[in-house]
Amino acid sequence: MFMPDMSDVGPPAKGPGLPERIPEAEPPPVKVRIEHGRSCEMQLELKDAILKEIPEAQIDLVVGEDDAFEIQINGKLIFSKIQLGHYPDMAEMVEITKWGNKGKSFLHLYLCSVAEGGQPNMVITDKKNTPL
Repeated sequence: MFMPDMSDVGPPAKGPGLPERIPEAEPPPVKVRIEHGRSCEMQLELKDAILKEIPEAQIDLVVGEDDAFEIQINGKLIFSKIQLGHYPDMAEMVEITKWGNKGKSFLHLYLCSVAEGGQPNMVITDKKNTPL
């Protein structure tokens, strides 16, 4: 097989009809949706903690069932008190939100959560947020 020497490799071709290379764009700001019960106060603490670390984050607070505390990041259900039986660790949710703000995938977020804590502290769902 013919292997070009390094003198054959140059900058990308330019000219009419050739696509120009576009530098990678920054991912859009992370979108966080926190569904909480009427008497819950933790959502305000979590919102403040996220905005302190990620000022550009877009956070929606939604009143849900009384025992609800669910967190979606970029449309993906990440935490559910109803399914896991406890409230989230605030620092962990802020860290996961930071990774989501950098455009990391749900699988990356999940694996980091398991690697750090040893126990899965996130909810695994399919594309329609149906629990698996």
